[in-house]
Amino acid sequence: MTLDEFNNLHEDEKAAAAMQGDFVDVRSENGLKVALYSLPDFYAEVFYDGENNKIVNSRAFTATAPLAAYIHLN
Repeated sequence: MTLDEFNNLHEDEKAAAAMQGDFVDVRSENGLKVALYSLPDFYAEVFYDGENNKIVNSRAFTATAPLAAYIHLN
């Protein structure tokens, strides 16, 4: 799947497509859990609202700058 194909999916299909990739890490943002997946040509994030047990957003990118949010410094 290409980035364009991912972006053309219906919102409900994006999370399922992202989860076909390799799980990389999870982080928290504004009360949501954000899971990062690596696909062959891009990265995808799935935003999960645990309080309501609902996926609320998915996004994909090729830039490396968004990966900085997953760097854990102690």
